[in-house]
Order: sequence, then structure tokens, then C-alpha cells
Amino acid sequence: MQRVSSNPVMEAIRNRRSIRKMRPDMIPTKEQVAALIDAATWAPNHHLTEPWRFIVIAGDERGRLGEALSSALAASFPDTAREKLDMERVKPLSAPVILVVIAAPKIGPKIMEREELIAAGAALQNVLLAAHALALSTMVRTGAHAYSEAMRSFFGLGDGESLVAMVYLGFGSESQPIGKRNGASVEWRGM
Repeated sequence: MQRVSSNPVMEAIRNRRSIRKMRPDMIPTKEQVAALIDAATWAPNHHLTEPWRFIVIAGDERGRLGEALSSALAASFPDTAREKLDMERVKPLSAPVILVVIAAPKIGPKIMEREELIAAGAALQNVLLAAHALALSTMVRTGAHAYSEAMRSFFGLGDGESLVAMVYLGFGSESQPIGKRNGASVEWRGM
């Protein structure tokens, strides 16, 4: 199938990639991070519930996050090697800013939790595309232990809330890889 003509949105979708290594000497501004959050709030959501909230972690708070992640990993997987726990502890230091995206569903008679979680995922995608548009690099991180009770407590998650992702933000110190996709499985009906 032939591609639809090129435009900035389609190009951003095709070209955005995760970048692991960030420059420690270049820090996104508060205005840039606020712009990402603003973009997130424009994600589609049923009944305009805006089922999300955000935590911005920077500076010394990244060390606190690293300690919490390392402890959660050790509690979730007691046989984890010390080296792996140490690596988990320093991961948040690899980016100058971490934007935590939290799903905060507002359940009601016509509001389904599944749709609220999908909307929070759309908010995450808006963050990633907006970061790309602002020449910021991103890396989405989670892991089984990131969903543990210890991390729920660290993030102050309320009943029904859940972690969507921790988006590591900065300016990449490595070149952006070229992406590829295998194509989608599509069943065309009536078209």
C-alpha cells in the first residue's frame, strides 16, 4: 500500500525513537516539560474526564527514585544480583528529567476503566511526539517492579490509579536509530 503524502505529524510518528543516552550538561526547561504535559492533556478521552496526572522528577529527586526502584526490584525479585540492583539505582540519573505518567480513572455509570487507561496511553503518546517536535529525546521505562506496592507508595498512587510510564527526558548524546516496522495485520471489510 502506498504511503499517504508526507506531513509533519506522519513524519514525527515514523521518526520518533527511544534514546537511552542523554547529555548531562543539557537540561530541558520547565517550560519545555510544561509543554509536554499540555500536549498530553489534549489526548482523546471519553466524556472529557482527563484521566491522568503527572509527576516531574529532576535534580536530587532522581536519586530518591533510583533508591525506590532498586528496593522495589529487590523486593519483587529477591534473587536479583547486586550488580543489577546497582544498575537500577543509577538508571534515573541517566536523564536530567523524568516525567511520570499516571492513569487516574474517573469511573462512573457511562465511564469504563479500560477506556480511561487507553486515554492515559494516548496522553503518553502525545508526550513522546511533543518531545520529538521540541527536539527532546525520550526513553520510556517501567519493568514489573515499577508496578509494585512499594512504587505505588513512592508515587503516592490513590485507589484505582496506576503507573503508565516513566518518561526519561533530555537531549540525546547518541544518534537516533532508524526504525522499521513489519506492517500491521489488517482485515479490510467493505473498503
